[in-house]
Amino acid sequence: MGVAGSFSLIANPGSASRKYALYEGAALRATLHFEWSRGKIICTLIRGADSYSEDVDIRHFDQCASLVLAILQKRKVMTSDDVVEKVGVRVVAPGAYFLADRIVDDGFIAELAAAKARAPLHIAATLEEIETLRRQFDAATIVGVSDSAYHITKPDYAWNYGISLEIADRFDIKRFGYHGLSVASAVRQLTKAGKLPEKLIVCHLGSGASVTAVYKGESMDTSMGYSPLEGIIMSTRSGSIDPTATRVLRDVCGLNDGGLEKHLNTESGLLGLGGSSDIRELLEREAAGDTRAQLALSTYVHSVQKTIGQMAGVLDGADAIVFTGTVGERSAPIRERVIEKLHYLSFVLDETANKNCTASKVVTDINHAGCSPIWVVTANEADEMARRLDYLS
Repeated sequence: MGVAGSFSLIANPGSASRKYALYEGAALRATLHFEWSRGKIICTLIRGADSYSEDVDIRHFDQCASLVLAILQKRKVMTSDDVVEKVGVRVVAPGAYFLADRIVDDGFIAELAAAKARAPLHIAATLEEIETLRRQFDAATIVGVSDSAYHITKPDYAWNYGISLEIADRFDIKRFGYHGLSVASAVRQLTKAGKLPEKLIVCHLGSGASVTAVYKGESMDTSMGYSPLEGIIMSTRSGSIDPTATRVLRDVCGLNDGGLEKHLNTESGLLGLGGSSDIRELLEREAAGDTRAQLALSTYVHSVQKTIGQMAGVLDGADAIVFTGTVGERSAPIRERVIEKLHYLSFVLDETANKNCTASKVVTDINHAGCSPIWVVTANEADEMARRLDYLS
């Protein structure tokens, strides 16, 4: 991950937050997390066992990157003489061009800007982030780290939709897949622990959500496709939906194409079904007798279960299952409900182990003795990105 004494910054721009991690050589020095709280943006910096939170005087996430250096120096993580030599930015974008990590230069920016027309909601934040980072760290080598690269191992039949192959090839309409950094991190941690099985299903359940089939450490298929909208129901994303239904939705709501995409990405999923994108709130409302919350949660769990079944079919079985992502790592009730209908695959929870696991350290076993392994694995996308910087920079 670089020469000791050199600093690298990892940037993970999201629609609802900004995350950063600072490395000195191979060592993680600090993480920063910008998010909305009580009507304003706050930054939480974690350095070892110490944690600091502060309000920041900005109104938009695209301004976060301009504050990173000052906050790191203020908390004495870096001095004014220290230099960030490399910056890695997570890139979520459709297209064969983005299936590889690439140096960010004018050519890269042009490709990303062209892709914005095809998936504006997912790329706009990345473009803004890169522009700010290029200004803030003008001497650093900036690398766009692909969130799809892990899925390059999928067989050819797992890339295509049922449309004209000539059109799909010409216009690059393929099932690229995402959450590759998260899945790669889980596979790396299982390998390090000596636990990686031949046939593995990885459930990344967070604000975005996906299920991936992994065979001998390599991706065989994943639920996300051309964009991160495809697949299972998510916090605010609809997941897969019949295009005919979307046309009707557009017409009855009076939406244009951009408005429809925004609706499916930011006003749907659990938010649309249950009136909240927060699993914790929905669970509380369900416990109080709220039938709408119950329906939203049941539909969500059903969606995850169906997709796990699909991936088991891809692998001709499953030796183990992993839960990662914020919901996967922290929500014992959701894990319990998902596993409830997977006994046919020999997945049975240890109820006590599951309830006690709300923040996995690295790899936590929560399966019943004698049954197939069920692991909770903490996703470490930043570490995965940091490992890949040296290949290009």
